[in-house]
Amino acid sequence: MAFDGLVTKSIVSELNNCLINGKINKIFEPNKNEVILGVYSEGKNYALNISIDSNYYRINLTTNSKPNPQNALNFCMVLRKHLTRWYH
Repeated sequence: MAFDGLVTKSIVSELNNCLINGKINKIFEPNKNEVILGVYSEGKNYALNISIDSNYYRINLTTNSKPNPQNALNFCMVLRKHLTRWYH
């Protein structure tokens, strides 16, 4: 399936219902092609899964937990620095 403007609009609409005015409180990078953002919004915690894998690209809310590496990868550290610094 193509990730075109119609799909993007649908995803944005769905995520806006849950994540609008949310705060990013956790950032994980289980592997080099995937980032999981922990978002607190409207009294609930959500996990936003962003995958750039060439075969399985997607962005979705998830309840599945994935093992994380002992040492955070560089990209994850940069995201943590820039996305969570406003809330400390």
